[in-house]
Amino acid sequence: MSAPATTDTTYDGASLRALLAAATAPLTLTRCDLQDADLRDVDLSEVTFVDCTMDRVDLRGALLADTTFRGCRLMGANFESVRGLGFRLERCNLFAANLTGAPLARTDLSGCRLTEAVLRGTDLRWCVLDGCDLLGADLFEARLEGTDLRGAALGPCDLDRLRAMKGALLTTRQAIAIVEELTGATVSDPVAS
Repeated sequence: MSAPATTDTTYDGASLRALLAAATAPLTLTRCDLQDADLRDVDLSEVTFVDCTMDRVDLRGALLADTTFRGCRLMGANFESVRGLGFRLERCNLFAANLTGAPLARTDLSGCRLTEAVLRGTDLRWCVLDGCDLLGADLFEARLEGTDLRGAALGPCDLDRLRAMKGALLTTRQAIAIVEELTGATVSDPVAS
C-alpha cells in the first residue's frame, strides 16, 4: 500500500494528530503549513515532511523513528528530547532550532542551515555537515568525534567552541582561520625549497 500524501494543507497540533490516528500507512506531507503546531510526544514514525513550513513547531518528546524532514523550514523548532533513531534532516533551515540532546549520530546533515541552533549535548558523532552553516550555533557539550566539518561554515571561534570541536574533521584552511582568529597571528605555508 502506498503512503497517503497530503499537499498544501494547514495543520495545527490537533488536526495533525487526528490525521495520524486515521492513517493506515505512513504519511507524506508536502508543502504543508505546521507553524506553531504543538506536536509534543506525538508518534511521527515513518512520516515524511517535504518542503513544509514548520517554524516554531514543538516536537519535544516526539517519536521520530525513520521520520524524514526534506527541504523544510524549521526555524525556531524545538526537537529537545525527541526519541527514535533514524530520523533525517535533509537540506532544512533550522535557524535558531533547539536540537538539545537529539539522537543524530551518523546522520548526513548536508545542506542544513544550523545558524544560531542550540546543539547542546547533541550526539553528532560521525555526522556529515557539508554545506552547513554553524554561525552562532551553541555546541556546548555536543559530541563531535569524527564529525565531518570540512565543508561547513564554522563562524567565529573562541576557546570554548574550539574545545567543542574536539575530534572533528577540519580542513587546513579552517584550522588556519581558527588559529589566526584566536591568536591574532598570521599563518603562512612554508616556502618549498
